[in-house]
Amino acid sequence: MMAMGPMVYGYNLVNILMIASGIFYLICAFLLWKPFRREKNELLSALFAFLVYQAISMFFMGLQMETMNMTYGLIAALAIFIGSAYMLKFPFSSFSKATRRILFYLSFATVIALFVWFMQTFDRQMQLMHFVLWYDIVVNGIIVGGSIILYGLRATGNMRLKIIGGGSGIVSCCVIANTAMISGAFFTSSVFAFAAPVIILGSIALSRRKQNLNY
Repeated sequence: MMAMGPMVYGYNLVNILMIASGIFYLICAFLLWKPFRREKNELLSALFAFLVYQAISMFFMGLQMETMNMTYGLIAALAIFIGSAYMLKFPFSSFSKATRRILFYLSFATVIALFVWFMQTFDRQMQLMHFVLWYDIVVNGIIVGGSIILYGLRATGNMRLKIIGGGSGIVSCCVIANTAMISGAFFTSSVFAFAAPVIILGSIALSRRKQNLNY
């Protein structure tokens, strides 16, 4: 997958924005680390997993597009697959603890097997990056992001803002940004990719502020 865009000091601007997005997501993951360790719930676990796997996938996807080194693209794809296994813990949270554990191991084994299958031939490896974008849209964006938003709509009080904001951030990146990338609108994709962690962290901060004002 090669991004077409203006050149800046000999580098493709779209690729640089992709790499910058990865660094930005990593910074946001560090910012979420403290509330994640403090609250340790399925929502923050899914949001933290989202920020970490997107940081890895965007950074290495940008490197792959800039250098045309397939290895970087494979790392990005693997990050998306593994990230989805951890994010799926949220829609699985309504099941018992034992069932959740089984479903997690099954989903993890499935994505690893899927990745190994794509590694079997060069042609499959070439198809992987296109496939993984659609996988990200459906599994992480629609299933996980959608389930978070639906859960938020049923929530009350300050939790409602935090949950809906978290789900909206995931949808912004996994659905809107990826769809824009597939259609060739790379700058639009970058805008919605950058917006996602801002929406997530902003909703958490606003929710906490409202909670403090109520005391």
